[in-house]
Amino acid sequence: MNIELGDKPQDESEAALFAALPIDFPRPSNLGAVSGAQPKFSMNRYQGRFYSPGCSPPELLERWNNCEDLAQQLAVTSLDSKAGKRSHMSETEILDQYLPRLIATGWVSESEARWVMRRTAELLGWQIPPSAVP
Repeated sequence: MNIELGDKPQDESEAALFAALPIDFPRPSNLGAVSGAQPKFSMNRYQGRFYSPGCSPPELLERWNNCEDLAQQLAVTSLDSKAGKRSHMSETEILDQYLPRLIATGWVSESEARWVMRRTAELLGWQIPPSAVP
């Protein structure tokens, strides 16, 4: 199945942003089956190229923007927690307790949630919690 995602030429700033996506940012893996006698696989067409579903430049940029925003928010929340009601906890413990909560929201995939925790730790200069290691 081909889905055309955009007819307009790729914006230069979009191309630069896509090129700057962190190498460790998770890409979705879609395993799907299409019925029929011959083998088939799902792809999306964008700007004349084919991508796995969820992996075109605009889709990945949107996912990354959402995850980066979450990491920025969690960094502020984590600092507030460390200075307040969780002052008795280590920095790693603070981040560790947010991971299952983030996964439970369903806002991001599990691999993206782990990336968000790693990014939050990076923003704060804290050690990456073991639960966030891929």
